[in-house]
Amino acid sequence: MASSLYRFGRFRLDTQARELFEDERRLNLPLSTIDCLIHLIRHRDRPVGRDELAAAVWGRVDVSEVSLNHAVMRLRRLLGDTGNDQRVIRTVPRLGYRWVMDGTFEGADDPASSAAPPDPAAPAVVPRRRMRWQAALAAALAAVVLIGGLAIWRARPAVEAAPAAPLAALVLPAAVEAPEDWHWLRLGLLDLISSHLQRGGLAAAPSETVVALIEAHGGEAGIAGRHDLAHWLIRPSAHRSDGGWAVRVEAGDGTRSVVVETRADDAVKAARGAADELLIKLGRTPPVDASGDASLAQETLQRRVNAAVLAGQVDVARALIAEAAPALRASPEIALSQASIEFFSGAYEACRQQAEALLARLPADTAPVLRARALNTLGAALFRLGRIDEAETAYDESIRLVEDADEPGVLARAYIGIGGVASQRMQLEAAAISYGRARTLHELRGDAFGVAAVDLNLGLNAMQRGQPAAALPLLRSAGERFETLAAEDALAATMAALVDVHLLLLEPAEALALSERFGPLESHGGNRRQRWELTLSRAGALAANGRLDEADTLIARIFDGSDAVEDAPLRLQATSLAARIALARGRPAKAEELAAAALTPALELRNRLDYAWTWSTRIRGLQGSGRTEDARAEVMRLRAWSEADPNQSDRVYAALAQAGQAAAEARVDEALAHYAEAMDRAARRAIPAELVAVGQPYVDQLLASGRIEEAVAVNGRIAPWADRDLRAAWSEAAVYRALGQAAPAAAAQARARRLAGERALPEGLAALP
Repeated sequence: MASSLYRFGRFRLDTQARELFEDERRLNLPLSTIDCLIHLIRHRDRPVGRDELAAAVWGRVDVSEVSLNHAVMRLRRLLGDTGNDQRVIRTVPRLGYRWVMDGTFEGADDPASSAAPPDPAAPAVVPRRRMRWQAALAAALAAVVLIGGLAIWRARPAVEAAPAAPLAALVLPAAVEAPEDWHWLRLGLLDLISSHLQRGGLAAAPSETVVALIEAHGGEAGIAGRHDLAHWLIRPSAHRSDGGWAVRVEAGDGTRSVVVETRADDAVKAARGAADELLIKLGRTPPVDASGDASLAQETLQRRVNAAVLAGQVDVARALIAEAAPALRASPEIALSQASIEFFSGAYEACRQQAEALLARLPADTAPVLRARALNTLGAALFRLGRIDEAETAYDESIRLVEDADEPGVLARAYIGIGGVASQRMQLEAAAISYGRARTLHELRGDAFGVAAVDLNLGLNAMQRGQPAAALPLLRSAGERFETLAAEDALAATMAALVDVHLLLLEPAEALALSERFGPLESHGGNRRQRWELTLSRAGALAANGRLDEADTLIARIFDGSDAVEDAPLRLQATSLAARIALARGRPAKAEELAAAALTPALELRNRLDYAWTWSTRIRGLQGSGRTEDARAEVMRLRAWSEADPNQSDRVYAALAQAGQAAAEARVDEALAHYAEAMDRAARRAIPAELVAVGQPYVDQLLASGRIEEAVAVNGRIAPWADRDLRAAWSEAAVYRALGQAAPAAAAQARARRLAGERALPEGLAALP
């Protein structure tokens, strides 16, 4: 198994985190450049062809020479190599490149020295709801569901790894010559044949991926001949005559074609026979018939339900089951389909109830695989309902049932669930291990989405670690891939996480531009939960750009349209954002009232940093309302709560609250000491949003104390964001004014007023001419 750590010269490469360090300094590199380096080092025993490198890094071979050459040139320049010397990367004429640096070795020598140092450009927490990326993680887990025999997971978490090469096979919708009531076979046979090929060891695109690709490329013609998407393109057709069915399957790889045709009294039976013959002609062993005692009517119903879901017709899928014979509706497979449909539509409580009812009547010893699938569905519903301990129990039992069985897909989903549980508890290393196991299983079964979701998982993991700068390239890469695959649920989760990253990095314009693409995604599918999550993300981006009225309108829409019970966590986030907006408008009493309403155990359980920032908002509201004694009591409680956290990630907020309280009570020296502590903690985390949140009031206090030189120094630490953040701009204006620099002060003041939008300016700045 390849090592996750390599050392060469002054450099250390962590392939799991996809980070390169020079001595103890982390280097900021594009993700494609890191992937290029990883692939070259892992295969340093031989030359690596250009097409191989392109497929490993970008997921396709038709990458421009410019992109490939630029990645290699960047690596050479960074590592002190040149095109003439070639001491590190040697060009192999007419082939590609080879890693030749002497002294390259694998593994950690000293555990202490191999620990990743703090990221100097790391990320932090932003003055708005901190749970968006947490919801993105939940959205990723939410997509891990089976609808009958169909894997519906459009946003599965994954693990570290380079991008995947094209799929082995892509099955197109079937051409059906039969009466209209048989037209469900168009997608039903697509799903059946794809699933059958997967079980036979041929990596076929999941059915929902094919449907999404067709929509994204303007129809089936848009993906015809696209062997960059899959090596084999497979076209089935079905014809009904004389009471029977003929199913024909044509497979082509661009140079040759394979054709099989079978006949049977039933279309499903004929399609399975055709898929078996195709596997044999392609050198694969057809899977053992696992249908057991399930009747053909049951399998046909499952395929019709799957076809309806693939077409986005969740209500039709429900109706198909409702209209089926009672004996069919009572079968365990159909019951699992019903639970999965409810999950897919966002009805997580209904899904939980149905999954538990099914498990109560499934014998543990005679149906282990079906029981494991039901447990995965139950675990996903429990996770979305915030019942983390129960979700873990469900996933653990699923793993126990199938860890020794030949069911990599079921086992992978259970490991993904366990990884999500560990992430929720901030046990990030344990999460990485589970994601790693899941990824290996995905690769074994050729699951494209399992590999494509790698960057999404790593990005969310980086957000949890408080490293938005590291998360940014990962999430961008994931978003690009999901957009190419037309995986809209996964794309929505990724884009919402990216909005948070931009806000943490104090890039509000970028966050707003990204949120403007939410419109089509909000109306996609039947999952209302995700629609409100995107609405809240858009509201946060608007507020960060000073467009408070529009943000308030979206928050009101959330409360009007969301469910008070099922959407309770999201409504708490919306209340927290409303509190920050009230504070930005200069309404401290209203801010305190809203923040107090949001400060519930449910919010604390979901995300400590969001909870800490909401608590800080309440304290600022109390201080602004003149309720000094109440504010002091809350500051003491916040500090005690923060000190109980061994991770210390939220102590910057406690120190900042103490500083503000001391300043409000005219205890100047104590205020400055707490500001210094808060700045030290924020500097260690290196998150722009935190640095500015601390730096601006610190500068104000220093100037009020006549300590201009110190104010200049602190202002210099937040000045890089003065062109895009209101607080940094007004801090700069105040410093220039104290220095008697009229022209720079006026320019900074004008910039602050432009950035403010509908936000209230601080009294000192508002009074400036």
